[in-house]
Amino acid sequence: MHLIKNLNKKQRIIFFILSAIILVGIIYFIVVSISRIGKIPITVQYAPFEANITLNGTKINNHTTVWLEPGKYLAKIEFDHFKTIEREVEITDKYRYIVGIMEATDSNGEEYANSHRQEFIETEGVIGQALNQEGKEIKERYPILNYLPINNRLYSISYIYNNNTAPTIAIKAAPEYLDAAVQKIKNLEDVDPTIYQIDFTATNPYTTYTESPKASPEETIKASFTLSDTYKLSEGEYIAGEYYVATLYKYDYDKDLICAHYRVLLKKTNDKWHILATPQPLLTRKNTPKAPKDILYYANAFEP
Repeated sequence: MHLIKNLNKKQRIIFFILSAIILVGIIYFIVVSISRIGKIPITVQYAPFEANITLNGTKINNHTTVWLEPGKYLAKIEFDHFKTIEREVEITDKYRYIVGIMEATDSNGEEYANSHRQEFIETEGVIGQALNQEGKEIKERYPILNYLPINNRLYSISYIYNNNTAPTIAIKAAPEYLDAAVQKIKNLEDVDPTIYQIDFTATNPYTTYTESPKASPEETIKASFTLSDTYKLSEGEYIAGEYYVATLYKYDYDKDLICAHYRVLLKKTNDKWHILATPQPLLTRKNTPKAPKDILYYANAFEP
């Protein structure tokens, strides 16, 4: 207060104006900070930059950064002479982009795109950044992708990824090399193979069976599947008392070799042993959904 008294009228006016500006700035900062609690900064960029963008029907600015709560949104991007885009976008702490390029639908749109070419070039760069970030996030979520594809003279292991679902793993191998491919997946560090859908190119010879529950798991398997000197049953192993795993396999007498082992998992219910699913070289939550995760782990670790 003593300082203000020593100021002349002009200086006091300047002092109060500056104080008011600082106070407004502080209030604005506080309001903005509060409004952004729980929200994430998102890069929004669609070419052309004049395109209208709405999320769940609410307009947001294009070619800028907006703050949004994590979650799924229905995005709609519109601009005259360009094809309207409607897509679901998911905002997470690890993926912070709503980006893309619109497609011209007529000569007016093509002319506009040519005259604003720099906007499209800039957006292509941002899309590249988004794809790199998306790829990194996907590999963190599904660590098996850090190792794939795997190709050698015995087998190949690749994947198909669609949107936000777990990737499908594709194993291409002749029956005599399928065990080696499965063992490779089981040996991958920090990979839980049970979360994936796994497709095998080799024909599964055990898809057709008629379950005939018996008092012992071995008898249930023998009564349910057609076994012979060629198609055999390995010795099995009990898991936690109420589960049992064994393998069905084919012995090729002409080549004197054992073809792939297919794990068959059973559970004891009302003093009878029941087959939980079609036997598979590798059991997962997709192909054997009735089994708990820890049981699948022990079943896959079983070696006949």
